[in-house]
Amino acid sequence: MERLSARVAQILGSATLTRYGLASLPLLAGISYATNSTPPLLIAAFALPVALLGVRAPQARPYRQQFRQGGQDDIVALVDHAIATQPNTQRSAVLSLELDNSETLIDTWGSDGVEHIMSVLTDRLCGVLRTTDIVAKTGQTKFTIGLPGIRVPELGAVVALVERLQDAAHTGILIDHASAHVTLSAGFCLQERAKSRSGISMVEGADMALRDAQAQGTGAIRGFSKNTPEVERDGSPSGQDVLNALERGEIIAWFQPQISTDTGLVTGFEALARWDHPERGMLAPGVFLPALEAVRGMELLSETMLQHALRAIRGWDAAGLKVPTVAVNFATQDLRNPGLVERIKWDVDRFEIEPERLAIEILETVVAETEDDVITRNIRALGDQGFRIDLDDFGTGHASLSNIRRFAVNRIKIDRSFITHADEDPGQQRMVNAIIGMAEQLEIETVAEGVETLEEKGILSQLGCTHMQGYAIGKPMPFEETAAWMAKHNQQQNAASIFPRKTG
Repeated sequence: MERLSARVAQILGSATLTRYGLASLPLLAGISYATNSTPPLLIAAFALPVALLGVRAPQARPYRQQFRQGGQDDIVALVDHAIATQPNTQRSAVLSLELDNSETLIDTWGSDGVEHIMSVLTDRLCGVLRTTDIVAKTGQTKFTIGLPGIRVPELGAVVALVERLQDAAHTGILIDHASAHVTLSAGFCLQERAKSRSGISMVEGADMALRDAQAQGTGAIRGFSKNTPEVERDGSPSGQDVLNALERGEIIAWFQPQISTDTGLVTGFEALARWDHPERGMLAPGVFLPALEAVRGMELLSETMLQHALRAIRGWDAAGLKVPTVAVNFATQDLRNPGLVERIKWDVDRFEIEPERLAIEILETVVAETEDDVITRNIRALGDQGFRIDLDDFGTGHASLSNIRRFAVNRIKIDRSFITHADEDPGQQRMVNAIIGMAEQLEIETVAEGVETLEEKGILSQLGCTHMQGYAIGKPMPFEETAAWMAKHNQQQNAASIFPRKTG
């Protein structure tokens, strides 16, 4: 009886079985009793618990039994036990996976929405894994997975497993009648590659590999080796490290192209910060921007990006390459500086570049939330001087139409959360179509951010988006590679037809 009671408690502790299985049994029994119906309903009501307590149906895998909330200690204990008891033919591994663009997801869907995303992903990840594996949520947007007692793994087999986990996360997740589409970056540590023969060493190795993956871009996978560089546990360098890197010239601009959907021609580039780290290689901004913001160093970064952008324009002009505009991001800290407009104007004049060739890119949240008179004056003054104003991450900050008009916005950049899977998700298409329609009525251009596939590129062209940017167009690249990319792009444009825009 004690074993039976313990088993009942285990089943009742399973959220999935409690909600969809056992919760229905009293209703079935009540209906049977009230209607004097034939025995099958009563049999179902009482036989199903027996079936659940005994033989588990193959299609009813107890995914939540694999899950541990905040259970990194469980992962460590599991792996330590496996290392101590597994035969020589078996090894263990640890995986670390985290949602890409987590800040954007939180801004778009809120903390409750992200919690729902993580809950759905928990079931999906468990569905790919064995019941002996453990999935732990070890951060707001992070999973750690313990894989005990696996046959001596080949690197390719582990990468293939990670790719299956990433594929499981790829399908849209319904939130309030809209679809959230997410990607996962992943790091892993194999037992034989860990720094020591312990679970905690493998967890730390997987975390370090994850941070290296995140530095490479969305959806990247990295395995830990003893040559993987040490970084702080939260994955970020210190603010002083970033400031020192700026002073040494290690933080540079890479350029991502933007094209016209009508002509296919290059209409500009966006300057994106990259840290050419002497030990870790090229780091994406998500690795170092939080630390820089914490020490109020964003103005120094924007000045660096502006200088790189203006030098790039001069370089393209000298090479006879037509690049109409370059966009540079300016943070709230920049926009609060009363001397911002004069500083930008002085730099542009020094390089003898027309103001309209520089796009000042500001987050939609700044426009939506600002009551700061200095920010308002700066944005309007920049527009009055002839600089283009681009509103970034549109759709996440709830900017009003009056604010869009008040700040004389030239272009709105449709956030990538609305672009992902727009070719196959009718809800995404309706959202994008509504934004484009609003922009057309206001005579404002649109830029689709994060266009990752040819299918997304096609539907956005048909919907009437005026510009596109993303990996389906071109990845961020150093200035030295832009000329070759433009030559190749122009050749492809001459050889292929452009997607037709929707008419009527």
